[in-house]
Amino acid sequence: MTEPVRVLHVDDDPAFAELVATHLERQGGFEVCVETDTDSVVTHLGDADGAVSDGETAQIECVVSDYEMGETTGIDLLRRVRDVDERLPFILFTSRGSEEVASEAISAGVTDYIQKRTRVEQYELLANRINNAVEHYRTERRLRESEQLYRTAVERSHDAIYIYQGEQFQFVNRRTCELTGYDEEELNETEIWKLIHPDDKERVRDIAAKRRREDPETPSRYTARIVTKDGTAKRCKFSVQGIQYEGERAVLGSVREMSDEERVEERFQALIERSSDLVTIIGRDGTIKYQSPSCERILGVSPELVEGQSVMTFIHPEDRAEMQNLLTEMYNSDSSRVETARFRSRHADGSWVWLESIARADPVESIDGIVVNSRDVTDQRERERRLHRYENVVRSTTQGAYIIGTDGCFEFVSPVAGTRMREPEENIRGEHVSVLHETGMIDADGLEAVQTAIDRILDGESDNERVELEVDIPGDIEYIEVTFSPLRDEHESACEVGIGDESQQRGVVALTTDVTERKQYQARLSALHSASRELTTATTYEEVATIVSDAAENILNYPLNSISFYDEDRDALLTHAVSDAAKEIVDDEVIPRGHGIAWRVFESGEGEVFENVSTDPAVMNPDTEIQSEVVLPIGDVGVLMAGSREPGTLNDSRVSLARILASNASAALERVEREQLLRHHERELEHQNEQLEQVASVVSHDLRNPLNLASGQLQILRANHEAGQYDTIEKRLERIEDAHQRMRQIIEDMLSLARQGQPVEERETVLLGSVARESWETAVNGTNATLVVADNLGTIAAHEGRLKQLFENLFRNSIDHNSPDETITVRVGRLSNGFFVEDDGRGIPEADRDEVFEPGVSTQPQGTGLGLGIVRTIAHAHEWTVHITESETGGARFEIRTEGTA
Repeated sequence: MTEPVRVLHVDDDPAFAELVATHLERQGGFEVCVETDTDSVVTHLGDADGAVSDGETAQIECVVSDYEMGETTGIDLLRRVRDVDERLPFILFTSRGSEEVASEAISAGVTDYIQKRTRVEQYELLANRINNAVEHYRTERRLRESEQLYRTAVERSHDAIYIYQGEQFQFVNRRTCELTGYDEEELNETEIWKLIHPDDKERVRDIAAKRRREDPETPSRYTARIVTKDGTAKRCKFSVQGIQYEGERAVLGSVREMSDEERVEERFQALIERSSDLVTIIGRDGTIKYQSPSCERILGVSPELVEGQSVMTFIHPEDRAEMQNLLTEMYNSDSSRVETARFRSRHADGSWVWLESIARADPVESIDGIVVNSRDVTDQRERERRLHRYENVVRSTTQGAYIIGTDGCFEFVSPVAGTRMREPEENIRGEHVSVLHETGMIDADGLEAVQTAIDRILDGESDNERVELEVDIPGDIEYIEVTFSPLRDEHESACEVGIGDESQQRGVVALTTDVTERKQYQARLSALHSASRELTTATTYEEVATIVSDAAENILNYPLNSISFYDEDRDALLTHAVSDAAKEIVDDEVIPRGHGIAWRVFESGEGEVFENVSTDPAVMNPDTEIQSEVVLPIGDVGVLMAGSREPGTLNDSRVSLARILASNASAALERVEREQLLRHHERELEHQNEQLEQVASVVSHDLRNPLNLASGQLQILRANHEAGQYDTIEKRLERIEDAHQRMRQIIEDMLSLARQGQPVEERETVLLGSVARESWETAVNGTNATLVVADNLGTIAAHEGRLKQLFENLFRNSIDHNSPDETITVRVGRLSNGFFVEDDGRGIPEADRDEVFEPGVSTQPQGTGLGLGIVRTIAHAHEWTVHITESETGGARFEIRTEGTA
């Protein structure tokens, strides 16, 4: 309510009366007059038409009364008040609460009944009830005044106004009688068509027929002549429309002679049709009984298409339940109830229009429903929604917001922006932007960049400027990005304004964003590129691990880190590099299969980040100092682990960079493995080339001797045969046969040397003692040498056929290089990383030990010199090594190392 409510509070307790008055006036909008004498109450009241009693400056609009006041009750007082003004709101405010009192009060016609309570909330309730009652009282008074005004206007109108229904007049005003010359009784018995001039009757009938068909082209205004009682023809202006009169269709018409009054009517009609409010009458069955012309403007549909339909078909599904409950309550309430509601109504184009409506139940027979006055608040609601959104954005965003005037001074500083300043925000407002440099927040170059951006916006040269600044402010922020844009009115847009229109610029909006993490990310990413280039130079797994560990510590700021790679022989992850800080707390240099988080990550190939690693059931050491941890796979080779003693400190942008580092490490390891394999193949190729050279040497040297021998013996044999010296022929043939046997042995050994040099791709687990015994039987059958095999030689992964040949060549070497008359004992035993074969013969001089493996080198005249070469070739094919030393008895000892030789 815009004007204060004048309240008369009647209570025989002056203190309580004053207390109530004080509370009401504190609520605002009330003027309270206190009266303790019930006999003087009437003197405060005006009459029903609003006339003020003597001594009163304003009319009392509500009486609040106690029930028991000496010999008088509140009901008695109500009757006195009703004698003066039967509609004046009267609220019974009493401590005596009973059904009997309530029933008596309601029967007597009190406006409301409230029991006194001891809580302060009762005064708020009382104020609300008074406001509702007075609003209804004022509305009724205005309606009475309007009704009287309209009735007076109709009766005194210069227009003839009538309601025509069922082929007879239902209502005519005085002017109708004056215009036609008939009295009211005569008109009630006369058809309207008798009054229409014969020349105009057909045209008017056509208009009436169109109206009945609800033809949208039906004119509501037209001119026609009427014939008065005395036969005079008068040209009149008709304004006709279909209405519902007492629940049935009727025609409301107004007729006047063509005069200056016509212009007044036209203006009045235009005022109604252009009204911004939508007036709706909703019947008790929920159908729309009437819709004002503004319906077409607000909802895009003509009133005729809406009337007769259920109002709920036009209300948004989400609002229907609430509106249905409201209408039901109002149908069942008295006419004093007024409600305000907001809801969505369907527009003809399918969109939804927000309406703010005031609804009132009207018991008048011609209406008998709820009158709803609505106005379109879609734009207002959208503005409210935008404003609320903007407020939330400004309050919740991490960006700092500033408004800078055309003079370069701060007009607004948001709360977030204020926390980032060296000065309180109230000290910054009104200051020039140069204060940022004066307080040390930015340097001179930064200030120049800011000023340039502001000038470009204010001069209309740009609609958007971005500046990146290094700042010195409290906290961890080191870099900010500032976005500048023009400050415009809400209805303006960049398209409407246009670049270069200086008159539209009201200032500059500046938004600051913390980009410290982004800058750090970029710096770290650049450093990672350098580390990646360094990884390309690594040649071993250890070098890769060291580079990755250093990068994790110095670039990603992971001081606690370690790098582990999978070891196939141990079937575990082995630590290859660990940072200095991590050495103090990392105890697990070996992570067996299936143990710990690291193994889980290694197997899954999916990195994991832990805010609190101790909560993971897979953690190897529940008592570890590590709280948060990042574990990332390095391809299918190993894992990178980084930890912190503080929980929740690692799950940031560094994780994505760590993934890049791990990926680069994986690529580097693949390259190292390829290069190692290439070098291995190069060594094999060199070894094979050496073998070819050795074979060529044997072919050119060792085979030449027996071949020359055989050739010479053959020449002598021919000579002996020609000379008849048959006794020497047999000896010559034996020597030729020995030479051929010698060449055959050399060829077989050369083929064996070539075959055994191929790498062993597939190995099997064999019993070392069994292979040695089988080889002995093959190699030294028929000799008196002795083999001694140690117990529990165990197993070895090898190619069984080549391993047998290795033993056979070593056994033959022991037999062939010692005297046949000597009894040789050959022993096979186990080393911690391999096995040995030794004999108790003459041994091999230390000076000759490196040469005996060379093809063609032999201490026996009949030897090919390829046996020990074959031994070394078989060992190399298994990636073993073979060394010669002296046995405890002075014989030859061959040690084959099978582990730690790759």
